[in-house]
Amino acid sequence: MKITDGVYSYVWNGVFENNCNSFYFAEPFNILFDPGLKNYTDQLLKLMEADGIDIETISYVINTHSHPDHIEGNVNFTKYDIPAGMHKDEIKFLKETGADFFRMLEMDFSEYKYDLELQEGRLQIGDHELEVYKTPGHSPASVCIYWREKKTLVCGDLVFDKSFGRFDFPGGNIELLRESINRISQLDIEHLLPGHMGIVSGRDNVQNNFKEVGDYLEMF
Repeated sequence: MKITDGVYSYVWNGVFENNCNSFYFAEPFNILFDPGLKNYTDQLLKLMEADGIDIETISYVINTHSHPDHIEGNVNFTKYDIPAGMHKDEIKFLKETGADFFRMLEMDFSEYKYDLELQEGRLQIGDHELEVYKTPGHSPASVCIYWREKKTLVCGDLVFDKSFGRFDFPGGNIELLRESINRISQLDIEHLLPGHMGIVSGRDNVQNNFKEVGDYLEMF
């Protein structure tokens, strides 16, 4: 579904599996964020094709963090030589602890190939750029990706509509989560694109959501 020019949202509405939302930044980036569980790649691609986006159009897959409901589907894109990216510290965390975490969730672990090691700052794609924010708390090196021109933020599992990501998984930390959410709330955001539940659109709605989430966090 088109959110604004160049930005597409594929919100997961399934009941029986905890898949994630996927998002796509079209030209000039052609980036798919968080393809989700591998068994649902065909379903995702059909939705994208309905928006005029073919797999041949995708230049990069970027993961906001290393949890399986966000990265498992990578395998269906890397086999087409589509490069994948994630924060360099999250890649290290996945290599060190990924197999154990997947087993904890009763899922098979595969080796995940990353061609792009993201870090805080500008992500240059040709003559254009996005902004990468390292936002630990849900995982050690989760990232948010900001398209300033569109005032659009892909925020992974940092913050949701009236809620926030779990901090009790390996590498999670409630204090870092709180700091990351507070930091991101300072951005001028018109479209907040979280990893689960619905998107939040409209600057006032986004700011009100950050306030509600902040109040909720005070309970922990």
